Amino acid sequence: MIDRKRKEAEFFAEHKETFKKLKLHDPFFTIKTAFYKKGKEGRQVQFFEWELEKGADIYVEFYDYEETSHGKDMVPMYESRNLFKYTHNPFFKEEYDIKSNVNKKGEEYITYMIPVSELSVVLKDGNMITYPDFEAGNYIEPQEQSKISIFPDFEQELGLNSSSEDAPFSEMTIKDFCAVMFKKPVSDKEWLNNLIKNAKYGNSTS
Repeated sequence: MIDRKRKEAEFFAEHKETFKKLKLHDPFFTIKTAFYKKGKEGRQVQFFEWELEKGADIYVEFYDYEETSHGKDMVPMYESRNLFKYTHNPFFKEEYDIKSNVNKKGEEYITYMIPVSELSVVLKDGNMITYPDFEAGNYIEPQEQSKISIFPDFEQELGLNSSSEDAPFSEMTIKDFCAVMFKKPVSDKEWLNNLIKNAKYGNSTS
């Protein structure tokens, strides 16, 4: 049998640093499934009435079930371990579909079904994006931003190697920069123009 509290603690540990960035010492965090419901567009998530009545924002990580050698287990839905945020809506009783349920003890309880598209996605640095942007991939996680440069890899682009004629970066002129950026032989340095031509046409003109 799955120990849900233990699994929730394991999932929570993944987001401790993000919560620190959000300056949340005791966030309302839980784990949920995101499912498709006939007649509804996109994935849905269910919240208990008592969860919504707390009047707090709810942070969620979604999970799936996976069969293992020890039986069924709860595993993260996304390998990227995304954290989602439901922003408290005081009008939840009027705006969301309600569902009556019965637990194993025969006790009734109520849940509300909320479109996952209404949740925000919390990035590792604490910034947030909309769910549609998340689905479309219109974002860059903070740890990836440092890998991006506005400059191309000149050696790869132009086929430079250690034996190529070269000059210090400090000697690069605006013409040189434009030549490399636009791959046009407009530099005053003939050897650079030749490199660009070689890279573009695959033959030597020197």
